[in-house]
Amino acid sequence: MMKNKLIYLISVLLVTVVSFSCSDDDDENNDKDLIGTWNYSGKAADIHFELEYNGDEISFPEGLIPSGVLPEGIPGVSETGINVAMIKMALPVLANKYMSQYFQGIKFTSETEMEILMIMNGQPATLKTTYTIQKDIIKVSTQSDGFKALLGNIPVPSIDLNYKIANNELTVYLNTSYVKALLSAVPLILSSTELPTEQQKAIKTFVDTFSTNLKTLEFGAKLTK
Repeated sequence: MMKNKLIYLISVLLVTVVSFSCSDDDDENNDKDLIGTWNYSGKAADIHFELEYNGDEISFPEGLIPSGVLPEGIPGVSETGINVAMIKMALPVLANKYMSQYFQGIKFTSETEMEILMIMNGQPATLKTTYTIQKDIIKVSTQSDGFKALLGNIPVPSIDLNYKIANNELTVYLNTSYVKALLSAVPLILSSTELPTEQQKAIKTFVDTFSTNLKTLEFGAKLTK
């Protein structure tokens, strides 16, 4: 049950959290253009992903990955780290594998209300909430019952969405600053878990190092009406 709940949460976050962008084209977004149903194709080509990291490898501190957990023989992947080029190649495919099982799209029912369209327990489901627009950013409230059930005690009062609409395509994606803001909440989240102290330390070390060396991260999806 907890595993499924976590997968649902990750699916929601991956496709609804987006970045701050300074392009002039974003200023042309019209709030009313959002209204309607935007569908996810379930194809890896519709995953939006960009990564720039300070170094060729994202290192894992000792104790982060238990011995024997990672499958053997994967190029660029070991218990001590993962090659950045490998992530760029493999992550869109892996993300789509899970997202396509649970995420179907986003429906903006009005200029203040929206629904995330999902599959839960094999059945169509919707996660309803409200939103506001600030320039090219959609601030999605996490105060609805559905979001509260997913997030639990995770301190995320809202999910900031930056959006771009072009050629009848809505692109939504995580940005670097928002990822780092989420990472900064990891120590508080860990404090409420029952993970062993040494494992918590390893996770904190990894998060700090990753955040410091992260130059660019954009992650999300392209949706169409």
